[in-house]
Amino acid sequence: MSNSNQPRHIYNPFYFIFDAFRNLWRHRVTGIASVLVLSSCLILLGAFGLLIRNIDVNMEKLGLLNEIVVFTDYDVTPEKLQIITEDIKALPNVTYVDFVSKESGFESMKETYPDYADLFDSIAESGDNPLADSFIVTYKDTAGANKLEYDLLRIEGVMKVNNRVEYATTIENFKSGASFVFMWFIVLLLAVSLFVIFNTVKLAVHGRRTEISIMRFIGATKGYIIAPFIIEGVSIGALSAIIAFFADMGLYSYASKMMEGESEGILNMFSLVPYADMQAELLVLFLLLGVVTGVVASIISLQKNLNN
Repeated sequence: MSNSNQPRHIYNPFYFIFDAFRNLWRHRVTGIASVLVLSSCLILLGAFGLLIRNIDVNMEKLGLLNEIVVFTDYDVTPEKLQIITEDIKALPNVTYVDFVSKESGFESMKETYPDYADLFDSIAESGDNPLADSFIVTYKDTAGANKLEYDLLRIEGVMKVNNRVEYATTIENFKSGASFVFMWFIVLLLAVSLFVIFNTVKLAVHGRRTEISIMRFIGATKGYIIAPFIIEGVSIGALSAIIAFFADMGLYSYASKMMEGESEGILNMFSLVPYADMQAELLVLFLLLGVVTGVVASIISLQKNLNN
C-alpha cells in the first residue's frame, strides 16, 4: 500500500529534471554566469592541452626529443661503420642507436621536399649522393647531452654531431613555465566557478524554502528534496562542457586555416594534429570536469543552506 502523504510525482524521474531547469530559469542571470565562467575555464584548459599536444608531436617530428644525429666521414667503410656503432652503444646515457644509410637519407629528403623532385632525380642519375651515413642516437638524460656530444665527436670516423638539445630544453622550459602559470590560473577560475554555482543553488534553495518546508512536513525524503539541485549543478557542468568543446573546435579550426595559409616563416615548419584525433578525449575531459564541478558546488551549497 502506498503512502498517501508522499508527493504524487515522487515516482516520476522527469520531475527532477523539469524542476532543475525550472530553478535555472528562475535564476537565469546567475545560471548564465555559472555557465560562462565554467565554460571559459574549460576553453582555456582545452586550448592549453591542445597546444601541449601539438608541441610534443612536432618535437617528435623534428627530432628534438632526446635525439642527437651523428654524421660519419664520407669514405667510411662498412667495417668501420660497425665499429662506430659499437662505440656509440658503449657510451653512457645512450638508450638507442638507429643507423640511417646515405641512400635512406636521400630517399627521406626526396619525400620531405616533393617540390624539388627534378633536382633529386638529377642527383640520383649522376650517382653522386652528397649525404653521409648517419646515426640517430636517443639518450635518456638531457642534462648529460652536451657530455654525450663531446664523447661522440671523439669517436674515430665521426665527422659531425647535430645536437639540438638547446631547442628541446627551451621548449621544455616554456612548457614547464606555462604549465605552472596556467594551472594556477585554472585553479582560480575553478574556484570562481564553484563560487558562482554555489550562489546559483543557494538562490534556488532560498526561493523554494517554503516549498521545501512543506515537502519535509509531508514526509519527503532528503534525496527527493536535493535531487533537483544536484541535477541543476550537473546541467550547468554539462552545458559548459558542450560550449567549451565547440568553442575549442572553432578556435582550432581557425588556427589550422592560419597555418595552412602560412607559406613562409617558422610556422610553416609545424603542422597541427587533426582535431578529430583528439576530440573524443577532450569531450570526455570537459564533461567529467564540468559535471564534477557542478555537483561539488551544488553539494557544498546544499550542506550550507538546506539546513538553515
